[in-house]
Formats: sequence, structure tokens, C-alpha cells
Amino acid sequence: MNIKLKTGSQGHIYLPKAIRKQWGDEYNLTPNWKAGVIYPISADPKDVLKSLELLTVDFRNRVESEANHNGSV
Repeated sequence: MNIKLKTGSQGHIYLPKAIRKQWGDEYNLTPNWKAGVIYPISADPKDVLKSLELLTVDFRNRVESEANHNGSV
């Protein structure tokens, strides 16, 4: 799943209701120079790490799929 987020004129980001309902109203953002992770304040760091490992697999699959689709490997 991919959810596109935009900032409003005051710099606020809207999170869809389904995310807010599942995660609550307070979040952490841990960024680095090219990406970041948003997760509920109440999340166990071990669970966040497991989720990141799954997301890494998904992103690798996307990169490979795009490379194969574009004719390069």
C-alpha cells in the first residue's frame, strides 16, 4: 500500500482516518537524509523494526520489478 501525503498551506500533513484510528493521535517521525519513518508514540521499537524489515523487502521487490519492466537487471 502506498499513501500519498501532501502538506497544506500551513505545513500540516493530513493522515487518513484509517491510520489515525489504528495508530492514535500522537506520532514519532524519525528522518534521515532521504526518507523517514512515522509511527505511533506507543509503538514498541522492536515492532517498528520488524515493520521496517517487511517494508524493505517490499521496496526491494518494487525496485527489481521496475528494473525488469524497463529491461535492465
